[in-house]
Amino acid sequence: MAAAGSRPVQGDAMGDEAHVADLLGRLNLTQEEEFAAFSDDDDVERSDEIEFGLIGKVLSPSTLHISTIMNAMKPAWGNPHGLKLRSVGERHESLFIAEFGCLIDKMKALNGSPWMVGKHAVILREYDETLKPSDVNFANMDLWVRILNLSFGWMNDKRGPRVAGLIGEMVKIDVDAHGKASGPYLRARVSVEVEKPLRRGVMLKTDPRGKPEWYEIQYEKLSFYCYSCGIMGHTEIE
Repeated sequence: MAAAGSRPVQGDAMGDEAHVADLLGRLNLTQEEEFAAFSDDDDVERSDEIEFGLIGKVLSPSTLHISTIMNAMKPAWGNPHGLKLRSVGERHESLFIAEFGCLIDKMKALNGSPWMVGKHAVILREYDETLKPSDVNFANMDLWVRILNLSFGWMNDKRGPRVAGLIGEMVKIDVDAHGKASGPYLRARVSVEVEKPLRRGVMLKTDPRGKPEWYEIQYEKLSFYCYSCGIMGHTEIE
């Protein structure tokens, strides 16, 4: 994934523009309402310039106060100097903008996801000042996964991506300079759809002469999700 977890996907731009045009066509705007303010790229002073920013969403069924999010994220991100959080969007959406003091701290937060506020996962996207809260798509989340006890011949950057691709869109695979994975599992970063159940494992036929076998999956830093339906954002008791 380009920069891991960094693609703020937007909706159908042409469809949105057509919808807006249709609405405007049915409105009788006053002369004052027809006046449009615009941004000037030559402006020297910019009131809301954010150099190292992220847009975040907490997958929680209840509204979370920004102080609750800050109290969870600041220590998780290593108490970065100059960190500022503020709420955006509708209250029930638990959306926020995080401003960092440097690029290193920002990328640590972005590439280290998922993060948790209590038992609720946090999705992060790159900040873009041209976006509105309704533009940002939080349908996907980047996760580190472990495929356990995989056959030796699949612990590499040749066959490994085929396994990761069964779980979600592969962002990267954890291998050495020779393309080989070490340890008891194959580790990969994948983008998964948050509204779909998380896979518990994958079926692989690693031996052409044998039968398909089940390989269990572990999700790093994702302690809480519904074990009944496999969907993130709530637990079985909620």
